[in-house]
Amino acid sequence: GNIQGGRIVDYLLEKNRVVRQNPGERNYHIFYALLAGLEHEQREEFYLSAPENYHYLSQSGCIEDKTINDQESFREVITAMEVMQFSKEEVREVLRLLAGVLHLGNIEFITAGGAQVSFKTALGRSAELLGLDSAQLTDALTQRSMFLRGEEILTPLTVQQAEDSRDSLAMALYARCFEWVIKKINSRIKGKDDFKSIGILDIFGFENFEVNHFEQFNINYANEKLQEYFNKHIFSLEQLEYSREGLVWEDIDWIDNGECLDLIEKKLGLLALINEESHFPQATDSTLLEKLHNQHANNHFYVKPRVAVNHFGVKHYAGEVQYDVRGILEKNRDTFRDDLLNLLRESRFDFIYDLFEHVSSRNNQDTLKCGSKHRRPTVSSQFKDSLHSLMATLSSSNPFFVRCIKPNTQKMPEQFDQAVVLNQLRYSGMLETVRIRKAGYAVRRPFQDFYKRYKVLMRNAAVPEDIRGKCTALLQLYDASHSEWQL
Repeated sequence: GNIQGGRIVDYLLEKNRVVRQNPGERNYHIFYALLAGLEHEQREEFYLSAPENYHYLSQSGCIEDKTINDQESFREVITAMEVMQFSKEEVREVLRLLAGVLHLGNIEFITAGGAQVSFKTALGRSAELLGLDSAQLTDALTQRSMFLRGEEILTPLTVQQAEDSRDSLAMALYARCFEWVIKKINSRIKGKDDFKSIGILDIFGFENFEVNHFEQFNINYANEKLQEYFNKHIFSLEQLEYSREGLVWEDIDWIDNGECLDLIEKKLGLLALINEESHFPQATDSTLLEKLHNQHANNHFYVKPRVAVNHFGVKHYAGEVQYDVRGILEKNRDTFRDDLLNLLRESRFDFIYDLFEHVSSRNNQDTLKCGSKHRRPTVSSQFKDSLHSLMATLSSSNPFFVRCIKPNTQKMPEQFDQAVVLNQLRYSGMLETVRIRKAGYAVRRPFQDFYKRYKVLMRNAAVPEDIRGKCTALLQLYDASHSEWQL
């Protein structure tokens, strides 16, 4: 009856939250906790000040969350790391990396024959905290180096490209650190290899914002997939049970979202087209949109907007969502250039070197020969693979579904917004679930249990000998029309 061990598996870290957030949203809480909780000496050593001084924390206009005590959070994280036996040195390495990421975000660029770093302080600080040479860091951020026929060719970047390379460096650092923390925890909680397991899958619900990006597309695809599984479970299997028991039963129609999933994941579906475009260097978001429209304009689940320039829509089980195509290819490629990777492998700090030691580089020099086989997998293809392996695990499990309903969008206690709640119930297929439960027979008891429990209601009525007969007599007493029960 005791837990013997465990393992955490992560599916899709929202890396881009590190570098940009929606208005009114915070970055990951750990950054604010770090600034609020560090001792004075370490703050000085890491050159840290208030959150409003960091581009990565202040751009969304939301710096504090009234419901969270950042100082308290910091203490909790540090205590948790101690409990998990992270050494003092390891804790320090993680905090130093986080500080380095914040300073990276403050590096600004100006145009002077290509991008140049305009603000040397942030550059010097992030280089120092990440154990890099500041001249090399400057070069890696402002120019792209490529090897052609054994010669190194340097091309200057535009300011936009330089900002992208700065952001991709920050995201890579954060993501690898996140993976490292999970690995570390797993090594501490590992159990014996042969065990029965209970898995808990925690997933964001369906998302539909004012503007929906690549992340929402992936999250909603996962939800669509889980909804299909839920439907199959609740509707198909329930009705199968009735026919197995030989009940008189009219099948209930339920919304099957298989076709919507086909649109997303089948051959030439949305994912396939996004991936295909991601491999063309010349492709842009608008060439992608054109392809999507051409291929799917006639699909009932695809929405080609009449006027919107940058959008395509999908009719999910939970309603129609418009996705903004801008940035999809860039996010899907997850451009983390080899020269940035090599830079991090040059770090003076073993910790940072170790994080990147096993990351595969983009062009293992001979990719041109072997074509697409060794392409670095795109974000959405990795996500699709992990989603499919998750579904395989789920299919071999005995699932329980917990539907969480947000009472309001402000995250406030004791406030119940009816429209918000009703929407979620509609979206989650709850109303169909209630319908099948009402039409079907949600309460099922074996004859023996039923009779034992309710025989007191029979009082003095004559009772047949056999148990089935006893139950029939009891039920007829209370509902002679036979409309509420079957045997």
